[in-house]
Amino acid sequence: MSSLIFLENFSKSKLILYFCLIILGGFIFRYLYFPFDIPLVLDSLGYFWYGMDLSVIGRFPIEHDLPNNLWPTLLSVFFNISNSEEFLDFVFIQRNLSIFFSVMTSVPIYFLAKRFVKKEFALVAPLFFIFEPRIIENSFSGITEPFFIFIVVSSLALFFSEQKRSILLSFALAGVFCLIRYEGLTMTFGMILILCFRFKNERKNLIYVFFAICIFLLVITPMSMVRIDTMGYDGIFSHVGTGFAHVSQETLQSSEISVKTFFPDVGISNFIKLFGWILIPTFTVFFPLGIFYCFRNKEIKKIELIVIGIFAILPALYAFSRGISDLRYLFVILPILSIFSVYTLEVFSYKLKRPRIKILLIIIVIIATSLVFFQTNLPDYEYERESYLLSQKIYEIASGINESYYPEGAYLRAALLSDTTFPTSSVQAKSDTQIRYPINYSGHEMIFISSNGIDNIEDYITYGSDKGLTHLVVDERFIYDSKRADDFLDDVFENEERYSYLIKEFDSIEEGYSYHLKIFKIDFEKFMN
Repeated sequence: MSSLIFLENFSKSKLILYFCLIILGGFIFRYLYFPFDIPLVLDSLGYFWYGMDLSVIGRFPIEHDLPNNLWPTLLSVFFNISNSEEFLDFVFIQRNLSIFFSVMTSVPIYFLAKRFVKKEFALVAPLFFIFEPRIIENSFSGITEPFFIFIVVSSLALFFSEQKRSILLSFALAGVFCLIRYEGLTMTFGMILILCFRFKNERKNLIYVFFAICIFLLVITPMSMVRIDTMGYDGIFSHVGTGFAHVSQETLQSSEISVKTFFPDVGISNFIKLFGWILIPTFTVFFPLGIFYCFRNKEIKKIELIVIGIFAILPALYAFSRGISDLRYLFVILPILSIFSVYTLEVFSYKLKRPRIKILLIIIVIIATSLVFFQTNLPDYEYERESYLLSQKIYEIASGINESYYPEGAYLRAALLSDTTFPTSSVQAKSDTQIRYPINYSGHEMIFISSNGIDNIEDYITYGSDKGLTHLVVDERFIYDSKRADDFLDDVFENEERYSYLIKEFDSIEEGYSYHLKIFKIDFEKFMN
């Protein structure tokens, strides 16, 4: 009887109110930590430039090798309606869209969860998702995951509907999420298998499987043709096919595995570690229990959801086997983890006395733990902010530096844009030492010189003298990074007085920065003598 008290029907207005509060809380918490004055770097900057080029030149650019181009295509629409001339304003647009999809994923998660638990408990599933610490951090990145997960969950909410029209529509959205990230193709294959299983005893309904595949192909074909025209491949089947070919090659040439890059045993080990890590702190207890109750009760729909989850993480297993231990490959299953965790709470509600209070306390503890975890593991935004400002200083002083100034050096690609008037098409790429480098429209060029296996500073300067090397950039991180190839620069940072041919032109500590960085100009005349 007590469980029925907890599960009393919510009025529609109360349900909407609670849902709005959840969404509002998701936005408020994100904007409390929003990195307003920090630029995009690495992958997110690549998506930025694709979207900017598409917005400015009015056609799909051929200069970018970007198979997952639907996200930057969406960005281009919003870039096009902006009247700003500042780089960081367009960064703000990209991050805001990312946050929007991250929080609004709570809507399809609720409707998906309603297929498996009562609506009162379904309301908890988006709460778990939007306050998951890694999802909060990822929403600031301006990359594909928030948009991808939003469309994936929307597709699954339709796929688990009882109406065949909704199921067919789910495959239209499956085409969309495959255009966002080609890894979605494995999940689509899982959906097709499940659909075949559902209709195995109703042959006349197998026609829906054919229609579903046709709808999927109709959605992906136009953009695939664009990709073939601009990049030379379709970006979906081409990349999945490459992956299968790589695995097959590894299997057939196992005798050469020592020189290959695909290691299934390593992939499984990394998967176990990273999957265990992603369960912490939100899903550690409740997700395993949810799986246990699912198999004990043998509910077909929940088992189907597990199957889709397995197909969803196959790309992660492949990536981990290639040595790419990126936790983002697992983010797509977090909505599924949320649903099974909520399912555990629903089961508990029938076994607890005064379930409303106890389950409410459990939810509060889970959310509070997640937020504490987020705060504890929060990126050092002050350090990143200083890295960006110091990158601007490097551009003012130098034109050719050591390549090993990384990961802080990632901000150099963004620093050159601080004085550029937007909107504008992307900077041209220049190749030097087999790496692409941006060039400022003002004509200022930054060249990065690889150490190329050199293990001493004299040989490195000699090697770089005819490649554009003008300065050495060294920082406090040098002395802690044992994996750097050019560790001979450590001594420059610690014992600068030993090098008479290096003229210190900038020391960040003297300028009031917390992050310690030094810039030395190379006096080649002194060096040669």
